Amino acid sequence: MATTTYIPPFETRTRVVIEPERTDAPPRRHVARRRPAGRPAAVACVGSAEPSLHGSRLTRRGRVVVGLAWLLLIVAGALAFVRPWDGGAPAGAAATTTTVEVRGGDTLWELATDVAPSADPRETVAAIIQLNGLSSAGDIRPGDLIQVPSGL
Repeated sequence: MATTTYIPPFETRTRVVIEPERTDAPPRRHVARRRPAGRPAAVACVGSAEPSLHGSRLTRRGRVVVGLAWLLLIVAGALAFVRPWDGGAPAGAAATTTTVEVRGGDTLWELATDVAPSADPRETVAAIIQLNGLSSAGDIRPGDLIQVPSGL
């Protein structure tokens, strides 16, 4: 007579195994092997390196790459605070401003050319917008008092 072993379908592979019954062999018993007492001790190799934090060592090229990465991060952090690209006034000079009342029909372009005739009107208009916190040039109304840069 044969023995049929059925493995349930919830496993990833379902299979049915049919094994012939052996009449001449005694039934198999599971015999546990004895394990040695204690745990085996680790033996250091002759050429092994000292263990590091992560279990590996950096080569010379790896140390150079890591050093350059740190240097790049430090320079980027320093530039975030210094911001040489601002192009603003020098550190000691304060920008002087003048208050002007807007009359009917005035535009920021006309005010910019009146305040600084030799400067680029686009830069002066941008400075006026920034000084007064305007969102666009159409935000001014007759009677408004606005700040205009006078040191351009």
